[in-house]
Amino acid sequence: MKTIIYKRVSTDEQAENGYSLQYQEQVISQYCKFNNFEIIDVYTEDYSGKDFNRPEWMKLLNYLKKNRGKVDQVLCLRWDRWSRNLHYALDEIKKLSSLGVRINTVEQPIDIENPDSKVLLSLYLTLPEVENDKNSARTTEGSRRARFEGCWTGSPPRGYSCVRTADNKSTLAPNDKAKYIQMAFERLATGLYSANDVRLWLGKEGFLLPKQTFYHTMRNIAYMGKIFVKAWKKEPEQIVDGLHPPLVSEEVFKRANMVLDGRVRQMDYDSDKTDLYPMKGFIKCSKHGRTITAYKARGGNGQRLHYHYYICTKKNCFRHRVEEVHDKVEKLLSKISLTAAMVLVYKSALQTIMERDFSGQKSKINKLKTEQEKLIQRKIILQDSFIDGKIDSEDFKEIKKRIESDLFKVEENIRSLESEKSPFKEYLNKTLPLIENLPSFWRKADGKTKKKILGCIFEEKIENLDFDVATTPFTLEMSVLMGVEGVFDEYKNKKEVVSDLFFSLAPPLGLEPRTP
Repeated sequence: MKTIIYKRVSTDEQAENGYSLQYQEQVISQYCKFNNFEIIDVYTEDYSGKDFNRPEWMKLLNYLKKNRGKVDQVLCLRWDRWSRNLHYALDEIKKLSSLGVRINTVEQPIDIENPDSKVLLSLYLTLPEVENDKNSARTTEGSRRARFEGCWTGSPPRGYSCVRTADNKSTLAPNDKAKYIQMAFERLATGLYSANDVRLWLGKEGFLLPKQTFYHTMRNIAYMGKIFVKAWKKEPEQIVDGLHPPLVSEEVFKRANMVLDGRVRQMDYDSDKTDLYPMKGFIKCSKHGRTITAYKARGGNGQRLHYHYYICTKKNCFRHRVEEVHDKVEKLLSKISLTAAMVLVYKSALQTIMERDFSGQKSKINKLKTEQEKLIQRKIILQDSFIDGKIDSEDFKEIKKRIESDLFKVEENIRSLESEKSPFKEYLNKTLPLIENLPSFWRKADGKTKKKILGCIFEEKIENLDFDVATTPFTLEMSVLMGVEGVFDEYKNKKEVVSDLFFSLAPPLGLEPRTP
């Protein structure tokens, strides 16, 4: 009789009780040898016997369907190694019968074709099912008791790892992924981002989550230190305090879930808000190092008015009315414009100083032009000497080559020096007149233009809205201009001011050309 051996184990406890896979195969193989059964194949299952949704059993059935008539029976050690559910087992016996295969065991053999054997078969299959039900009830009761005590049972949520307390109770401890969960809740709780925006942002940070998984994660009360206890029998579901530390506060958790449920004000995520918040992206929270964002809030006491704020995503941190920040920016622009106007007053004097400073450049150019004329004359004399036969062709070619090489270098140096201009001329003639009317230009400009203006003023994100010259990260050009402000002193005469202005406007080390 052609036989397939099927062995199954689901837990370590079963293995310790004599149901190990090796033991099962050894006993069944000896039984087949004693009865002259031909073993076709052996299927090993490590899965629960509560139903037949098992990988190896599905493979076995597929094999039987493709090889009808080639297998006579499937042999197990005991009936509980094959199934622990009477209803499912009877359905599976009918499937095997339709394929011309019968199922039997070594330690509890019965003749399935005999109607009277169904009573015994029911007993063999029902007892394991009853045992399963008892184990399930005991497991559920034990899990509920543990959860009521604040213990965690089951797989840990993302951001946590399972650990044991000093008194051997199962709980959770934050792991290296916890920071991503915290940031996701905090970002979502602001109401400035949609759930999918936060999920995609997490992906860019290296924490990838499918959409539905992200939603389930954001709704898990374990992150605020709570544990959910399911309803069981007549006992209702409950929420208890867990032994594990929360990753977010209850307020942040509830706020984030309000956004998920759509109970937060309708947010406009797609339209361009640059005109409303031009400073967004240019301010950084000095405490948390986060870039400041912006949002609209409804006024309290039932007011229908809305107010706009620049805020830090951390609670009780940076929060300033948009109007206040913009007023400070306009004051800075006015200060810049005033300084630019002062510089323009001394424009003619500054240009004189600049021309005098670049007089050395003119002298170099004149010297090179004199050398250029000499080389041109040498070239003419050389040609005349060759025509008169005073030098041979080889000497003519060599000398001509050397003269033309020297002439090329001199001409290149002249072009280079002539192309060099004072770095301040364009600054005085074009840039400063525009800066002089900067506040007016700012007020009329759209959001994108304002951002370009800010990009020309600030080299990095700013932390201090007082715009102190010493601490504000101005661009190099703006730093030079802002440094000029201290030059204008009522006790200085015009000559002193012009001299100080020149040194204030002079580029620092590393810039070319430098002032001597």
